[in-house]
Amino acid sequence: MKVLIPSFIFTLLLLRSIAAAGSVRITVTQNTYFSSDRVMTIWGSLEVEDIETLAAHNNSRQIEFKQRWSKGNLNDTDWKFFNMFLIRYLKNFKYHVGNITDKVGIKGATLIQCWIVCSSSMDDLKDFAYRVALDGEDLASLNVSEGVWVAGSAPHSRDAQRFMQKDRLTTVSIINILKHQCHLLALTYSAVGKEAYSRKIQPQVYLTKKLDQSKTEVICMVTGFYPKPINISLWKENKMEEALSTITLPNEDGTYQKTVSTTVNSIEQQSVYCQVDHISLKEPLIVHFEDIHSSPE
Repeated sequence: MKVLIPSFIFTLLLLRSIAAAGSVRITVTQNTYFSSDRVMTIWGSLEVEDIETLAAHNNSRQIEFKQRWSKGNLNDTDWKFFNMFLIRYLKNFKYHVGNITDKVGIKGATLIQCWIVCSSSMDDLKDFAYRVALDGEDLASLNVSEGVWVAGSAPHSRDAQRFMQKDRLTTVSIINILKHQCHLLALTYSAVGKEAYSRKIQPQVYLTKKLDQSKTEVICMVTGFYPKPINISLWKENKMEEALSTITLPNEDGTYQKTVSTTVNSIEQQSVYCQVDHISLKEPLIVHFEDIHSSPE
């Protein structure tokens, strides 16, 4: 009988020997809805840095490739193994969730979200995480380096944490998933897709004002930047103003946008400015009202 050995075993050894200096972080988001009679509906995705690379949905429960480089350097046979692993994982997940909800007394329909985080580098296990939320509230998380479950703030958190801590087989299985399957994918993407997740695109800044009776709302919209992390602040007469900020939102082209606003009693064009710090900039970008020639419609 011929034994089939997946090529990703050899790929893993090769990638570990030629791993790039900068580690790559991947995040798996798993959303699982259980109806009151425990019918399971799932959808989820895998992001490399902040780019959606893989997805899975309830209809097929098969891995879907979202980028032209999503297959990495793994062949079709390798991905069949990952699909088999995904189906087996979901089957076990459903069983364990049913067991835990019965034991701790969670009733009715529930939404369970899991975040699985790992890195292409094994130097620090703090970069590896498995976190579970129940109906949007933290239920429990796994301290991978110590193999200990930590209770969250959701109802039933302590009961769930105690139950999970007693289930050593499941705990070890999750740690193995992080250290092996997840780590292998992170290693794979450390060798491909660099052009996409390593790009640096400078932000465009639009500074506007809106009069409201005796006060003026100052709005700084920053868009078209990549990667996602950015720091935006509003200043008046060289003093930083307290400001409201939106979350960082995606644009259709894969870049991001964010808006920051504040209210001031009076305004002069040269006294108020927006400062933007981003990795694509050699130095902070400062924009005064007098520098603005156009604004988004």
